[in-house]
Amino acid sequence: MQRTLTLYLQPLALMLFATLGLSGCSHDSKDNIEQWPTNKECDLHAESCTAQMGESKATLKISPHPIPIARPLGIELVLENLSAEKVELDISGINMYMGYNRVTLTPALEPGRYIGTSMLAFCTNETMQWQVTLMIHKADGSQIQIPYRLETRNR
Repeated sequence: MQRTLTLYLQPLALMLFATLGLSGCSHDSKDNIEQWPTNKECDLHAESCTAQMGESKATLKISPHPIPIARPLGIELVLENLSAEKVELDISGINMYMGYNRVTLTPALEPGRYIGTSMLAFCTNETMQWQVTLMIHKADGSQIQIPYRLETRNR
């Protein structure tokens, strides 16, 4: 009887310790990340896309239009009612891992405007789905992440 009880309790105890141990690690920088919703109505191939939360706005433009694969891209960002210590743009493949592609945008002369360059990697898939995420680092150590979706076709 005691052997049967031990066989049941050992896995439970292991799961309990693993859960407690992992939950102790969950109070990291993710607590300081505010995720804005994805604007699914906007098409970055045709226009600038604006995300808004309260009075704060972020307008992202990627050019040229339509956005090409494996060609230099101009990135422009305008922030309104939102200050940033650092701004990064992360591009990741949704339907296929495409490697690490993150660039830091440079503050322009106009307040709240940031610029940079990047590129979409070439993919053998006919249709590639991308998540383009703005990562706005604030002075207090918190971060705002603003996701945009993009789809490209390999012609």
